[in-house]
Amino acid sequence: MENPHPTSVAALLQGLLDDVRSLIGQTVRLARDEIQLERQKVITLIMRASIGLAMALMTSLLLLLMVVHVLHGPLGLPLWASYGLVGLCCALMAGLLVSSAVSLGPTLRVWPRRTLHSIKEDVRWIKEQVLSIKI
Repeated sequence: MENPHPTSVAALLQGLLDDVRSLIGQTVRLARDEIQLERQKVITLIMRASIGLAMALMTSLLLLLMVVHVLHGPLGLPLWASYGLVGLCCALMAGLLVSSAVSLGPTLRVWPRRTLHSIKEDVRWIKEQVLSIKI
């Protein structure tokens, strides 16, 4: 039985090349969009964290001075001991916070994972198309 739509090998290869070009263009757009989205999230995170950190530092300083004066006044500790106790507590809290921040580092995505997955799928599809052409 004869094929009702005869196509030449050149036409098949041209169609395959057109599909590959289109696929590469789509993959590049996907990667660009995904990287831009991640970049916007990082910029927003940095801005919010910076403002929050500045506010937290000012608040912490005022609260720590209040604690020092509470320890010195009503409790009767010497001023140097009050500052020492508050400083020690702050150092312990800072250590805990830095430790927890370090554990979050590995969860940050640097590479666009969806784009890489898409590229793998595209490569597999191209291999299947090339291997299925019978000369």
